[in-house]
Amino acid sequence: MEMVILLLLSSVAQLVVPAPHPSTDPARFSLNHIIEEVHKCNKSFANEFFVEDVEELVDAGCKDGFFCKVHNILKEHEKFEETKKDEQTLVRHLKAYINSSNMNCTEVLKTVKKSTVSKPITVLLENIVKCSRRRNLGVK
Repeated sequence: MEMVILLLLSSVAQLVVPAPHPSTDPARFSLNHIIEEVHKCNKSFANEFFVEDVEELVDAGCKDGFFCKVHNILKEHEKFEETKKDEQTLVRHLKAYINSSNMNCTEVLKTVKKSTVSKPITVLLENIVKCSRRRNLGVK
């Protein structure tokens, strides 16, 4: 009888007490959404769109300049190409991450060199995943 009561109390406690959220950091939340949207975009893009290469920014450690730059590139791409819903969502999530991280992209982009190399947009998307994962793990 005591065992049944203990089991019942345990069940009720689990129902009443909310489960811990894996991360309360809004920036991490945004990065996970960014990764999900990149995977969706990757499926819908062929290698037909070419954008500015950001490999130097990735090699430099995926700092704020990287996120500001890719947001800017994708925002510009939206203006000139008929974009898909997934890409628009990705741009929105990047903006949310930038805002939650208090980045001042206007200032940050003044220090970022423009690349003369163009690469397929799928390479840019892979770099976004790579840098988002680095940031999620806290590697700067």
